[in-house]
Amino acid sequence: MNGQENIINKILSDADSRCACIVADAEKVALSTVQTAEQSVRDDSAALDKRIAAMKEERVRNARANAELDAKKYRLQIRQQLISSCYDEAYRRLAALNEEDRLDFVGGLLSRYAEEGETVYITKADSKFVTQGWLNGFEKRLKLGNRFIHADGGVVLEGDGYEKDLTLKRVVQYLREQTESEVALKLGVRNE
Repeated sequence: MNGQENIINKILSDADSRCACIVADAEKVALSTVQTAEQSVRDDSAALDKRIAAMKEERVRNARANAELDAKKYRLQIRQQLISSCYDEAYRRLAALNEEDRLDFVGGLLSRYAEEGETVYITKADSKFVTQGWLNGFEKRLKLGNRFIHADGGVVLEGDGYEKDLTLKRVVQYLREQTESEVALKLGVRNE
């Protein structure tokens, strides 16, 4: 039985060796798989961290851009308010002129804009000093209109098929259209 036992022992020993090799190989494969999986997790984590950082930077850039845009809108709004207040003040000062300065103002409008034979419509307040005799002094055959305009000052000139609105409100509006960019520069307000 010795020979049989030796054969069985040999088979068992060979099987144990073979099992040990298979287990060792399996452990190597398992270790390699775990290492590969861990490296994959580290790579995915690093890529995710980069993506999160990029998204944070993008959000910060977007927030900054929105804040800058809001600041520009605010500056533009303030600029417009500042410029409007200048023209509003000009209007208030013109409306508050004393009679002598008011007469000079109306005279300046007529000298510059009135044409031969036009009818001049005035405000009721100006009727104290703007008379047909005064209009005759311009030597343009101007006629005093038979109705009053509703305005804070200025005149309306009427010709054959046309009308020139030279009331204070219109004059300041025309002035603004002509000079707004100049006023902005003088006020130190940049265009943005």
